[in-house]
Amino acid sequence: MKISSGHNFILVCALGASCSQAANADELRMGINWQRLNLSPQQSQQIQTLESQWNHDYMEIQPTIIDEQHKLTRLLSDPKSDPLEIMALQQSIARKKEQLRAAATANYLRKRQLLTDGQQHGLEDMIHQAVAERQRAANPGAQTDVMPDHIQDLIQRVRNIWTHNGPEQ
Repeated sequence: MKISSGHNFILVCALGASCSQAANADELRMGINWQRLNLSPQQSQQIQTLESQWNHDYMEIQPTIIDEQHKLTRLLSDPKSDPLEIMALQQSIARKKEQLRAAATANYLRKRQLLTDGQQHGLEDMIHQAVAERQRAANPGAQTDVMPDHIQDLIQRVRNIWTHNGPEQ
């Protein structure tokens, strides 16, 4: 089976898009300074233990993902490569990335569970700030903080329609 150069381009684009997703959990983690939450010494030690566990898990899985991505790139550029091998390799990469995302999420949830209610609110604020900063970095020209008055008025009128009258069912 021959794959046209147009299909190769689409596959390479899909590969590139999926590669960037692996870093999402790590990028969000970078925006969290756990020490700003005034942790107790015990909490700090437990967070450090969880951080070491995450680093171990990450270093165990990520190099395999990178190796498979390099192999996939080579296969995609070879017109004689087996399409089934390409698909199997892409699925393997996706499974490993999902495994990494699940490990990152589980690790984060274990850390969050160690926090008091007040610390959890501080963590929530840090996450909102990290997300807002990432959105500003992704869309530097976008107007995100200030909305024109006429847009705010329109949004408020729409909210009032739904809250006072309710939708017809």
